[in-house]
Amino acid sequence: MRAIRFVMAGLLVTGLVVMAEAQQRGGFGGGGFGQGPAQLVVNETVQKDLKLTEEQIEKVKTWQKDFQAKQFEGFAALKDLSKEERMEKIPAIAAESRKTAYKDLAGVLKPEQVDRLKQIERQALGVQAFSDAETAAALKLTDSQKSKIKAITEEYQKDVREAGGGFGGGKGGGKGGFDKEKMAESAAKREKITKSALADIDEALTADQRKTWKDLTGEVIDRSKLAPTFGGGFGKGKNKAKD
Repeated sequence: MRAIRFVMAGLLVTGLVVMAEAQQRGGFGGGGFGQGPAQLVVNETVQKDLKLTEEQIEKVKTWQKDFQAKQFEGFAALKDLSKEERMEKIPAIAAESRKTAYKDLAGVLKPEQVDRLKQIERQALGVQAFSDAETAAALKLTDSQKSKIKAITEEYQKDVREAGGGFGGGKGGGKGGFDKEKMAESAAKREKITKSALADIDEALTADQRKTWKDLTGEVIDRSKLAPTFGGGFGKGKNKAKD
């Protein structure tokens, strides 16, 4: 069992490194770190919003652990690649992961709950949501608008990278650790950057597109409560290794 724990620990570290790099790029799975369907569905605030039953909560909790383990195993294939190569492969891996997650969740959630989860995910993704093909199609973005949004998104990603994420080094973090104080500071910077970029994108949309975007995101949820927690997995709950 000890050997298995070491292997899982190695996969976890590799996974966290890959996701940290994705966050610096502007997001993972098209959006913020830990803000894909697999992470959001185990978030207590999201579960209350979706009005999940106790049975559904237990099912998604079990499913998410298995799904996350498979994700970390997939990350192991990237560990020997350069950072640049990993960054190139992350979008495709994230897109496939998201597709699989929603396919699995369709067997646990009601159709209206899946639709609401997608609305919440778009809110969590923020700027990155406009790079999603499904969202772009629903908004009927023109080529000119896509170009403007792409430029805004690239500038946003650059600013997010400069804001940092609190991964590794730093006060209280140690090499490869987490600096909670720095992470909180970076989160505040990223939120300010996100609001500015979303305002720029809003100006590029027509009145009808803004209405569609409102429908695509639904009732506003407190984004600050969508962030993942650490020290026991993502979202609420703790996953402790057992002998």
